[in-house]
Amino acid sequence: MKVALTKKDVKDYYDSLHREEKEKTWRPFEAYRLMDKYLNMEKRKKILDIGCGTGYLLKTAELKGLFTYGIDISKEAVDISKTIAKNSELIVADGEKLPFCDACFDYVTCLGSLEHFWDVNEGVKDIVRVSRNDAVICVMVPNANFLGWKFRKSKGTGQINEFLFDLNRWSRILEKKGLVIRKVYQDKWLRKEIHFFQDKNPVGFLIRLFFKLCWWFLPLNWAYQFIFVCNKMPTKS
Repeated sequence: MKVALTKKDVKDYYDSLHREEKEKTWRPFEAYRLMDKYLNMEKRKKILDIGCGTGYLLKTAELKGLFTYGIDISKEAVDISKTIAKNSELIVADGEKLPFCDACFDYVTCLGSLEHFWDVNEGVKDIVRVSRNDAVICVMVPNANFLGWKFRKSKGTGQINEFLFDLNRWSRILEKKGLVIRKVYQDKWLRKEIHFFQDKNPVGFLIRLFFKLCWWFLPLNWAYQFIFVCNKMPTKS
């Protein structure tokens, strides 16, 4: 009989993951530096990173001269972030109950975290709440129809408490809770991690070349993850 998860189970899982992998738990610093092309961060603006993990996005924002804030459900993650994003305000908190006032951030990011929230809809609702009217909001989530998962018996990253939806379903969730989607991009970072000459095996080289080409020409509907760039839906007067 399958035992139902609790919030404590989720927190313990991510604490354990960060304790073991430390600053290498997620993607390297360079991956988060690339996110600025979607945000176009401006100096002295305020940014909140929800599910800040190892703090690399916040470090990027610090270098751009922003006022930086981050939350994560994992205390271990927050402790790591404090060593990397040293000028950021970092708090252990749930994404569905952000400990900030209404309309106080110019940028809000949630990268690879929303799909693990206890309540995805409440998470989006609180993102909208803390965003200013002209805020730029960036959400990265996995695609249930990712082509690579069609060759496996199971979908997903294997992480705990993961919700997988396709492009249309994610779009409806974001729009229903008050976001206007300006653009949707593919997450192509994994393409950069394919190294052609990691060994001298010609068969391996051809396989890596094939997958590299797949990443270049993969249609959006079959992408690994979606990067949604959004604004807050205008309030009706």
